[in-house]
Amino acid sequence: MQQKSSIINQLNESQKQAVLECSCNLLIIAGAGSGKTKTLTHKIAYILQNSYAKPWEILALTFTNKAANEMKERIKNLIGDRAKSMWIGTFHSIALRILRNEGFKPTIYDTKDQENLIKEILKRLNVDQKKYTPKAILSKISLHKLNMKKPSDLDESTPYNILIKRVYKTYEDELEKANTVDFDNIIIKTIELFENNEEIRKKYSERFKYIFIDEYQDTNYPQYLFVRLLYNGKNHVCAVGDEDQSIYSFRGAKVENIMRFDKEYDNCKVIKLTKNYRSTQEILNIANVLISKNNFRNKKTLHSDKIGGKITLKELPTDSDEAGFVVQSILNLQDKGESLNNMAILYRTNYQSRIFEEYLIRSSIPYSIIGSKKFLDRKEVKDILAYLRLLLNPKDNVSFLRAISSHPMGIGKALVGKITEHAQKKDISLFEAAEELIKNGKLTKKQENALANLINTFKSIDTNSTVDKIIDTIMEKSGYKNYLAEKSDYDRISNVEELKNAGELNNLESFLDSLSLLDYSDDLNNSAEFVKLMTIHAAKGLEFNTVFVVGLEEGLFPNGSLKRKELDIEEERRLFYVAITRAKTNLFISHAQFRRKNNQYIPSKPSRFLDEIKSKEQKEIKRGVKVYHVIYGKGTVLGKEDNLLTINFENNGIKKVLTKDRNLTVI
Repeated sequence: MQQKSSIINQLNESQKQAVLECSCNLLIIAGAGSGKTKTLTHKIAYILQNSYAKPWEILALTFTNKAANEMKERIKNLIGDRAKSMWIGTFHSIALRILRNEGFKPTIYDTKDQENLIKEILKRLNVDQKKYTPKAILSKISLHKLNMKKPSDLDESTPYNILIKRVYKTYEDELEKANTVDFDNIIIKTIELFENNEEIRKKYSERFKYIFIDEYQDTNYPQYLFVRLLYNGKNHVCAVGDEDQSIYSFRGAKVENIMRFDKEYDNCKVIKLTKNYRSTQEILNIANVLISKNNFRNKKTLHSDKIGGKITLKELPTDSDEAGFVVQSILNLQDKGESLNNMAILYRTNYQSRIFEEYLIRSSIPYSIIGSKKFLDRKEVKDILAYLRLLLNPKDNVSFLRAISSHPMGIGKALVGKITEHAQKKDISLFEAAEELIKNGKLTKKQENALANLINTFKSIDTNSTVDKIIDTIMEKSGYKNYLAEKSDYDRISNVEELKNAGELNNLESFLDSLSLLDYSDDLNNSAEFVKLMTIHAAKGLEFNTVFVVGLEEGLFPNGSLKRKELDIEEERRLFYVAITRAKTNLFISHAQFRRKNNQYIPSKPSRFLDEIKSKEQKEIKRGVKVYHVIYGKGTVLGKEDNLLTINFENNGIKKVLTKDRNLTVI
């Protein structure tokens, strides 16, 4: 077991301050790369080592099992097996543990179980599942639960609202009857248990002397309530997070939770961790300037001991040129000895991966996509390609089966079985068998109509049209577009739109031939090194020596689907900030003047964020301004003469520094 002093000695001054403060509620604002997990685990170890609490009197809440396991392992490395009896886990695992401790033994429905239940309810209520898909309805119900709204709280202002209210109530009743809970209900049921039973709430609030919450900026309303109910005014709550990295509002995360923490918890201290251990100061300089434009934040300036970072801002004529530039930069870095494993391409939305995949494959550079599938492996892309291949070759049975099962269209397993049986019996293709079954009158009227609609869709398409028009016709006539729109599946719609940019659009056969290049991407998968491609949301928590942030254009980043509210723009700015702070040494930021859409190039406007990072002075440097210098540390400006500043540094005395010194940042 390590000595008490050695635990503290591993920390910087701000981290030490956060660890040693054990007598009040505490908000630790942990900037990107500032050693958040290290501080949190050392604090828990310090509390146990100094007997401020027993292991079972400590509760630590995380968002992933991976984070919980890492926390347990780090604490164990610091103080040994005493960490075993602590309550460390995700919000959901801890809530479930409490429910089961108190005699509730529900089974848990996963997403598939939930969809099946909703499907059954819709069938019972005679609701058209093509119009109202189980997935879309579940999403709406989940949104209500995130706002702690019960079915009785919902209005009946529209027919759709009436339907949701009815399905939601029936759904909850069925869960109750079956003694089951879905993912959302685990925390909600625990909240209800605490609210309805003061004795049980008191039991847990008195048990946990210290409550820790990791990534507090990502908490939603039920998670916020869960923690509030565990707080009794005598125990201590320590929240760790960074509002500048709050990027999950689409999942229900409320940045307000971290912003009002110190006002909601009495006797609360705020400690900021601003020393970054990941990035060079040059990279942090533009990150600091960018995020300073946000109003809804706790002011702080990140600083680093590392210098020598390289930042490249690049404007390219087209999106193809942008992909070519990124790939050539990767090859140049490889020639200098940098591993592909240390490089990442980050983009705002998934469909942007397509053109980078194409150019990486052309240059035989292995890559992997994190948090998603390769472009041609995405369901909606494979579905549309099945339709296109079947248009060229009606004897393609694999494509026929893919097309008829792409989305609900009234063609069930029984009908597929009839088609297959008839095709085998007559030794003909499935498409031909379908045509014959329609003619010979052996189908039910419902089956005949469903199959006729599909066959007529194919027969109505002019294969001599341009591929973009063919895809549009397929999307419209097959009902696939409505299917995705009703599910609000805009990522999938965007992927289909991007498919139009994947090859030669004037000829269907040439278009499909051009995609064969991407089909060979698996040949690169035997490499031990890969460039990582991912959305910025998927990159949260990761770091790379070299980062390419691409597509910095208005409508793309910031995203065009936003309502343009200031808080929306602030979250987009936080997203860019997260992207920038993933980079250790090399940061490439690029955008294109024109983007290809439907076989023509559309002009793009540079993102507003580019102007914001190009201006490197946050405010005028004059007497009294606080600054930070990579070599000399924190200081106060005493005066300015020509291009020289006279600065009194806290630990290094008075120095003369150039006004344009790249190592100098205004705090």
